[in-house]
Amino acid sequence: MLPLYKDRKAGIEIYYRQSRHVPPHVHETVELIYVASGTLDLGIGTELYHMETGDFGLIFPNVVHHYQVLDGKPGKSLNIIADAELAGTYYPTLQKYCPEDPIIKADDLHPDVFYAIQSIPEESDNADEYVIRQAFLQIVLARCLPTMKLVDKASIVNNDLTYQTVCYISAHFSEDISLTSMARDLYVSPYALSRIFSSVFHTNFNGYLNEFRLDYALYLLRYTTQTITEIYENAGFNSQRTFNRVFQDRFRMSPRDYREEYRKLLAGSAQEEEKTYRPYYHFETGSSRVPL
Repeated sequence: MLPLYKDRKAGIEIYYRQSRHVPPHVHETVELIYVASGTLDLGIGTELYHMETGDFGLIFPNVVHHYQVLDGKPGKSLNIIADAELAGTYYPTLQKYCPEDPIIKADDLHPDVFYAIQSIPEESDNADEYVIRQAFLQIVLARCLPTMKLVDKASIVNNDLTYQTVCYISAHFSEDISLTSMARDLYVSPYALSRIFSSVFHTNFNGYLNEFRLDYALYLLRYTTQTITEIYENAGFNSQRTFNRVFQDRFRMSPRDYREEYRKLLAGSAQEEEKTYRPYYHFETGSSRVPL
């Protein structure tokens, strides 16, 4: 069975559901899963990881995965699927690496993680909530990543061509690659690769590659001071004209306008927080925290 590609543009999705079998799939987002009750088995590539109540799983972008319920007594899980760009400075790590073991056992899970995943607000147009979502996701990553051994996605040996495809693009998207050169490096025919892109990802090689490059360029626009020229070159676009066209097709504005709008959004959110923030606690020397 071919993995199902899921393209999620909503920013973040949060749902509490009964654990069930989910076929192999891959998406460009970060997936967080907390087992609230019962058990669940998470499959990554050819490996299967057993999860008990209270265990937490972290699935990086472009990693083929699936779920199974093997004990016949399905429980429930909290699932969060978030745009990788919300990860901020962790974004390059999510794109290039993945955990050798994606599970953190309940006894080893930092309490901040449970608090953060329960507190992430769902998608809305509120600028403040965008910043809050971003902050909580980064708290999760800050607490989880140091406890995990990360390996380069490109170094993982896997015979599944879909898995090899997403790993190859993740490792080489900024280079001058083509369907032919990729097929040569993977020792398959260009026709076999074309079938993967059309039947699994519902696009062609250039379409998928441009989307991947665009996601990285978006990260650079938001979180670095690189010039537009540096951004499109570092993301792998061969010209600013191509970059502008692909960017305009998705966002209906130029990269420069997007950067300006994003900075205004952050500035407006910070000003609103400064006007409304009132600390719940204050500290006095030699005393414990005192509610205001």
